[in-house]
Amino acid sequence: MFTVVGLNEKDVSNASNFTEALKIFHERCIKPIAEGQKPGDAETTCYIEAKGETASTRMYYRYVFEFAVKAGLIKDGKIAEPLIEPPTTELIAAFSRAAVMQMVGTLGCH
Repeated sequence: MFTVVGLNEKDVSNASNFTEALKIFHERCIKPIAEGQKPGDAETTCYIEAKGETASTRMYYRYVFEFAVKAGLIKDGKIAEPLIEPPTTELIAAFSRAAVMQMVGTLGCH
């Protein structure tokens, strides 16, 4: 289960898989920013949260976008067609990396 939170922590939606969450995220976060809306807090208020049985973690805007481009889910700023769900291991790695990077950024670790 995934939860998508849009710009300024508004427009909260649930999705059953990552690609569904990415479509929502693209519509509510990536597309508006690409069209010129540049809220200063997009990196901290736009995210996809993965909810597991025992834990949950968030992937904020820049990490969602970076992962989606690297995974071929976004091409030329648009959702790729056909949109194929990434393997669970890739999603775990991407969410784990995003969590570590967020923690390092918050703590100021080097």
